[in-house]
Amino acid sequence: MTPVLPQDRAEQIIALNQDGISGREIARHLGHSPGTVRAYVNGQRTPGSRAPSRLDKFTDIFAGYCRQRLADDPHLQCSILLTELAGLGFKGSRATFYRGLTRYQLLPPARQRSQMQDQVPREDAPGAPVIARASRRRPPALPISVTPVTGEALTSYLARLAAANHIALAEVLAVLPAWFSTKARSSDERTRHHTLIPAEGEALDALAHLAGANPDGLARALPVFAAAAGDAVPDRAAAACHRCTARRGIREPVPVRIPAHHRLCTRHNAWLGDADQPSLDLAACPDIVIAQHRATRLLRRCTPQQLLLACQSATRAWEPTWPASPAAIPQHWRHRLLLLQTANQRSGPPPDSDAYMQAAIYPDIIAIAAAELRNGIKTHLGGPE
Repeated sequence: MTPVLPQDRAEQIIALNQDGISGREIARHLGHSPGTVRAYVNGQRTPGSRAPSRLDKFTDIFAGYCRQRLADDPHLQCSILLTELAGLGFKGSRATFYRGLTRYQLLPPARQRSQMQDQVPREDAPGAPVIARASRRRPPALPISVTPVTGEALTSYLARLAAANHIALAEVLAVLPAWFSTKARSSDERTRHHTLIPAEGEALDALAHLAGANPDGLARALPVFAAAAGDAVPDRAAAACHRCTARRGIREPVPVRIPAHHRLCTRHNAWLGDADQPSLDLAACPDIVIAQHRATRLLRRCTPQQLLLACQSATRAWEPTWPASPAAIPQHWRHRLLLLQTANQRSGPPPDSDAYMQAAIYPDIIAIAAAELRNGIKTHLGGPE
């Protein structure tokens, strides 16, 4: 990076060059590097101007996107997040990306270190489970099969399978390959470590035999078996629609991963908040459901990442409004809030939950996002705001 020189020294370099002195001679005489001298001689730098920061490529709009994605998915791998940003026009290097995360305080220090290091123990490390040499003996089939919910977490599915057959989860893990125990201990079961990938096929067959299920159906339903792909749709952690699970006889909450741009279940008009929150009944606010259909239609002319970026930009435009005071909240938002809180006072989240406000402003967010996409939000992604 070219250092910043005092204005008088930079002007001296330019004056010496105009007198016919070569850049190498100027560098030797003034004690600067030839690259610094060339930058001023060739007009790449202007006397008195500051050097452009290497973090300029990681702009506020990219930081807002990262903040929202990490809020939706606390265990999102930074490598995947960097791939998403590259698809949105981020031109910086991996080092610039990590410096940007640190600059905007998007990750705690412990998380930053864990993203740069392997979290799965090596196969030859002391105490590491033997993954590739898992037993080829097939586990016995359980008498009661359980159908997974689309996007369900592996530990949730195994726990439901064990409960349906009146056995402990530890007993299920004991008869399955060590691959499952390793995944169950991982903070993010979607991480595909190189020591685990060779055993995925055998693990899938073992689980399908134990549960009496079709291997292809399990692979489609459980994200733990989904192959990592650079063009995968960004997802987020949520709780499955309680009405969808109730139709299957499931009463307890089911943690799932759904596409990040899916904010509600359109079949049952239910707002899907965070994984630890119950869903909201939206029957009293059909405009919120209409907004989700509009968001889905927007994907015909943009990528999911671009839609998320536009929604994040629209949310930032409203941020000074809603937390300030109840009087500052627009009347139509207050009306939606009242309808939602009244309809969900028995089975929904607490009245002060952020889910109510997120649902109330959602139609306006989608309307602004649609306008930004029409105006070409991609035109300013690569530069500072």
